[in-house]
Amino acid sequence: MAIIKCKMCGGDLNVAGDSQIAVCEYCGTQQTVPKQDNEKKLTLFARANRLRFACEFDKAAGVYESIVAEFPEEPEAYWGLVLCKYGIEYVDDPATGKKVPTCHRSSFDSVLEDANFELVMEYSDVVTRKLYREEAKAIEELRRGIIVKNHMIFLSATKRQTRMARGHSIPFWRRTYMTH
Repeated sequence: MAIIKCKMCGGDLNVAGDSQIAVCEYCGTQQTVPKQDNEKKLTLFARANRLRFACEFDKAAGVYESIVAEFPEEPEAYWGLVLCKYGIEYVDDPATGKKVPTCHRSSFDSVLEDANFELVMEYSDVVTRKLYREEAKAIEELRRGIIVKNHMIFLSATKRQTRMARGHSIPFWRRTYMTH
């Protein structure tokens, strides 16, 4: 059987039997893993996860899509597509030492309402569904924070441009460069 790697740190996972949950002995993260019923599928997952781990999200999504095409009831493949859509990379939290998601892509679309996430929920069992939902909530909280922050920056810049268009004073440093 192919070796399954941790989604958070890249370490090898020891998966017991037919379990779809594993705990990484390196970073301590409990996580979902694909069904271990097909060697080809596990090889594709290894390739997709390696690409995602390297932040090659579009290439990884292509491999996850090929897994979905051949194994349409594999929730872990749909989860991989969710991680790629939002550009999720796991990094060390300096306060806790745990792996936490960081987002390389922002979107106005909710993770919890994403079509691929809905398929994750449909095809996962009760135990793995809980883990997927917890991780999706963490990613959703991160996504909302990014959208709010970007929205505030946009409003601030728009307000400044509006003041300038109405003839309000332009900061001195801007005037010196704009006179040439």
